[in-house]
Amino acid sequence: MFRANINKTRTRIAASIIAFLLIVALGIFSVSWQTSQGLNSDAQERLGMAVQQVDMMLANAQKAAKAVEPYLGKPCTQDVVLELRRQIAIVPNVRTINLATERGKNIYCTALFGPRSGVIDNNHYVDNRLLLMSGNEITPNHPLIAFRDLHGENSILIGVDGYYLHNILNLLSTHSQMTLQIGDQWMDAQGKVHKTDNNNMGERIQRNSAHYPYQVVAFVHHSSHWRYVLDYSPISLFLFPMLGLFVGFITFMALGRVGTPLAMIKAGIANQEFIPYVQPVVDGTHHQLTGCEILMRWQHPQMGLRPPYHFIPLAEESGLIVEMTRQMMAKTRDVYAPLATQLPDHFHFAFNICASHFKDFSLLQDCKAFIDAFKAKPIILVLELTERELIVPSDTTDSLFKALRRLGVLIALDDFGTGHSSLTYLQKFHIDFLKIDQSFIGRIGTDALSGHIVDNVIALAKRLDMVIVAEGIETQTQVDYLAPYRLDYLQGYFFGKPMPPEEFIRQWLELKR
Repeated sequence: MFRANINKTRTRIAASIIAFLLIVALGIFSVSWQTSQGLNSDAQERLGMAVQQVDMMLANAQKAAKAVEPYLGKPCTQDVVLELRRQIAIVPNVRTINLATERGKNIYCTALFGPRSGVIDNNHYVDNRLLLMSGNEITPNHPLIAFRDLHGENSILIGVDGYYLHNILNLLSTHSQMTLQIGDQWMDAQGKVHKTDNNNMGERIQRNSAHYPYQVVAFVHHSSHWRYVLDYSPISLFLFPMLGLFVGFITFMALGRVGTPLAMIKAGIANQEFIPYVQPVVDGTHHQLTGCEILMRWQHPQMGLRPPYHFIPLAEESGLIVEMTRQMMAKTRDVYAPLATQLPDHFHFAFNICASHFKDFSLLQDCKAFIDAFKAKPIILVLELTERELIVPSDTTDSLFKALRRLGVLIALDDFGTGHSSLTYLQKFHIDFLKIDQSFIGRIGTDALSGHIVDNVIALAKRLDMVIVAEGIETQTQVDYLAPYRLDYLQGYFFGKPMPPEEFIRQWLELKR
């Protein structure tokens, strides 16, 4: 019997590993194909934008050439020079204008120097119109495009500033390296001009101009695939491994002939296996205890203590979360109501709720029972809205929100900034608390963008006259960063991790007296 159980366990493990590997392999193939298609589409779009911008710059050069055409072949008088300079001043992107004879070989009039005699090499113009140069005698290290407009033996030479070209290529080189090619000359995104392209590794995609003899080329390197995934689909890096783990777990449990996850949750509710864990919340100035958040844990008889992400999503989807929350409120009430006089003044208890709680008025009854239990010393009850499922406004929802407000219950918006419904909730419902998501707090000091997001969320909350809670605080650096804002409440492992109610009483109520 013992050997049979070992073989069965090995079979379950092997099947689970195979299921995991199949899901991950499918995910790798799917992400790879989607990334390749996305990069190609992204490169094509950016090439089109680059060609459009370069065409516009060359069209400006053509416009300037058209304006000075009446002066071609005439003496280089002061009036002619002034007109050349005027065109440089009023036409965007134009850097120089020169008039030349012998098909552009002999320059006789320039906007910069006026009358001048100079011979240049004009044999390298592509299609007799464009020449990419790394610089000229005035600015030898400043690239430009020479645009030549031929009129018989005479010609107009327009210098298009390479600074704008460099900016265009640089701004569009996000997931692929953009280069401009005119003949055998290349200009990269750093503004350097080369005889050959320096990005010959990776897939080459190019777009030719329909109006001028040049093309813009995009090189998609292998490393761009990872950057693209991180920029546009970072969840893909975690989705399939997590899905593989989930499928592997389901396979393992199914082969073990245990009940379905939903049946297990129902059994857990019946057996009172869901228990409250308490995390302290302190004030933002003196870091004194002001409240707590009640977090749910599953004390499974075989699998031990289970974290919420193992069962909360399914509980919310099935609607079982309503009864589970009712049990959390009852268990918390039974522990702390007898200790009401030991709680700090204006102490608040926070519970997480979701869309399932707004389908009837049972939540109102649960809240009233909780508040009534603390008549010896009134407390504040806070309900934190999660965003996994959108609350749909209805007559029931509207009436429930109003009734909760009359009862004195405050509403908090949890994990603000991470879900699709944050702004919708702010517009449709009366929100009292705003909780800054721990994913932003956790990157304070290491990620400038997250710091800006935190700043903006705080500014928004203060403009809306909301109470602000920063959750997920783990370091002194984060505390110091938030100190100047004088936030209402702080929460996180830095002050205290979630703990059983009895431990919370010992650490925060008995020792603080």
